[in-house]
Amino acid sequence: MLKHIYLRIMSTKKTLRSKRPSECGGTWNAEKGVKREVAPGLVTPRGGQVRQHMRQQMRQQMKQQMKQQMKQQMKQQMKQQMKQLTGNQTDGHLANRAADRSADHESDGGGEEPPCGTDAHSCDRLQGGIPHVQACAPPTELTRVLAYASSQVIKSLHLRQHYINSKDYFMSLSLICNQLAAHRFEDRSFWNTLGERLTTLLRFEDVQKTMSVRWLALILNSFARVYVLNEPFLREASKYFRNCKEETLHTFDISQIANCFAKLNYGDATLFRHMEQQICERIDELSCQSISNICNAYSKLSLGSTTLYDHLIKAVTKNLQKFNEQEIANILNAYAKVGEKKHSHLFVNFLPHICEKIDLFKPVEMVMIANALSKCRLFSKTFFSLLGNYIWRNADRLEPSEWAILANVYASFNLRDLKFFYLIRKKVSDREHLLQHGNVAMLLHAFGKLHIRDEAFVINLVKRKKHIIGSLDSRNLTLFYVSLIKLNLSIPMEIFANLKLNISSKLHTFTDLALVSICYSSMFLSYFDMKLVSSILLLLNERRANSKSFAHQMHVTLFVLHSVYDFGEFSPKFLLCLHQLLSRAYQHIAQPNYYDINKSAIQKRISPFFPKSCLNVQAEVPVGPFVVDFLLTRRRPAARAAL
Repeated sequence: MLKHIYLRIMSTKKTLRSKRPSECGGTWNAEKGVKREVAPGLVTPRGGQVRQHMRQQMRQQMKQQMKQQMKQQMKQQMKQQMKQLTGNQTDGHLANRAADRSADHESDGGGEEPPCGTDAHSCDRLQGGIPHVQACAPPTELTRVLAYASSQVIKSLHLRQHYINSKDYFMSLSLICNQLAAHRFEDRSFWNTLGERLTTLLRFEDVQKTMSVRWLALILNSFARVYVLNEPFLREASKYFRNCKEETLHTFDISQIANCFAKLNYGDATLFRHMEQQICERIDELSCQSISNICNAYSKLSLGSTTLYDHLIKAVTKNLQKFNEQEIANILNAYAKVGEKKHSHLFVNFLPHICEKIDLFKPVEMVMIANALSKCRLFSKTFFSLLGNYIWRNADRLEPSEWAILANVYASFNLRDLKFFYLIRKKVSDREHLLQHGNVAMLLHAFGKLHIRDEAFVINLVKRKKHIIGSLDSRNLTLFYVSLIKLNLSIPMEIFANLKLNISSKLHTFTDLALVSICYSSMFLSYFDMKLVSSILLLLNERRANSKSFAHQMHVTLFVLHSVYDFGEFSPKFLLCLHQLLSRAYQHIAQPNYYDINKSAIQKRISPFFPKSCLNVQAEVPVGPFVVDFLLTRRRPAARAAL
């Protein structure tokens, strides 16, 4: 039953490929599945019985001919599918390198055809197929066929065990799931029901005899492509793969299994260790796409060992010229996540190839490569010069999230290119709704770090995205808060009040460096909040925070508190906290290799012009740049009374 449903899907798809929508005029009879030839805008007259009778005869003749052709074509196509999906060929024979270029941009490679992105009608590239019975199918016909196929799959799951537990059934089921996922069939009830039933089936001992590893990997990839996480199903599938004999687990299947678990962000350490051993033993059998998938999956889930990455990097180096653009982007992004300096030679080896063929890369791939370089702190003047020209040529093809990543890359290398950031403003404005939470924080961080005070753009962005503040994690809250204070714009105070409230409620989730950065930035007069600062200081002292960066920023924070407040008003507990923090800070400052804390250039220039008697300025104490405005507006009580 499922075999015929799969063939019906393929027949409908071929119909849509062979006929453009503009040629599909006329009335569609959903029951008979044929098109009545009616001229656009005209109604068939009552006197057309002869012509109607002739049409019926022609239809019957056509049906008889097509039935015979269909029987032959069905047999041939099923044989081809069996060869492709079970095959004895080398690894990656199914892999189509024009894989899914979705947001996470991971190689998919699962199934008998490449994923079709978001447009089911334009991306279909399957060769062969069955001649279509219909003269034409409307664009909505494929949707109806997919819905019908899903309903029949659900019905088939309730049939007797001996029917379901068969090779033909699992093969057809995997092919149908692949088609549903390729065309973004996202009916959660269907996928959840299918997952529950398959979980039960995988618990039977004899399932190993009837379900091929390839079919199960293809079904898992279908779940991953529509982002449906069914943990019980994944756990049972993991047990199934671990119990398989080594000879039945092909290297291509390993890459697809790893890719699926990574897409669903589900790390199964036991399974990945089991697969890692086989990857290292059979590293020479891996195709370029499999290497790319495995690098991406292990790095994303942080489950790879040093041994695995060493084996993979050797395989990459041997086949450097064979990788396509997407695979290069995935591999570099994976090794950037690993973050080991000894792998920097991989980037150096790939850069000439990237620079030479830069126009062959898609925008999302270039963004991934640039982001990988920034993570590894590897700056190439030639690459970034070419990247700038590439961005201007392809500006209309970049999404707002990609602009945010590029802004962050430029900020990490201190590339203050005003024309580039004005281009970002132009392309992101009025499309802020497409930015994810992290993208907004990235943009603010880039503008703040490079001191690009584009007030209109930043204020508009913050106002439009203020509703996301409550759902930001600690890292993005820090970027949000510190960047806005650095820019010193006229941001509505209710937004800052909301930021402080969320920081206070999530205080224990912040790292020490994030907390001291918030403290340091809060030394600005307009945004100073003693309650927030004191709670951070107490927590830092409780954690015994201690680092060079901590020492510098903590020194400035304590100096400001000393300049503004009478320490005699503080409680003994808070005084003890301040003393311990200052002691730890000076442990670093006293070291001979500690970098100097000097007054900012602006403070050095303006301090001679202010009378010492009216301002609380202590020239002998070094002060950070954010403290200047705060201290210069704090007059001594005696001086204030004299005015």
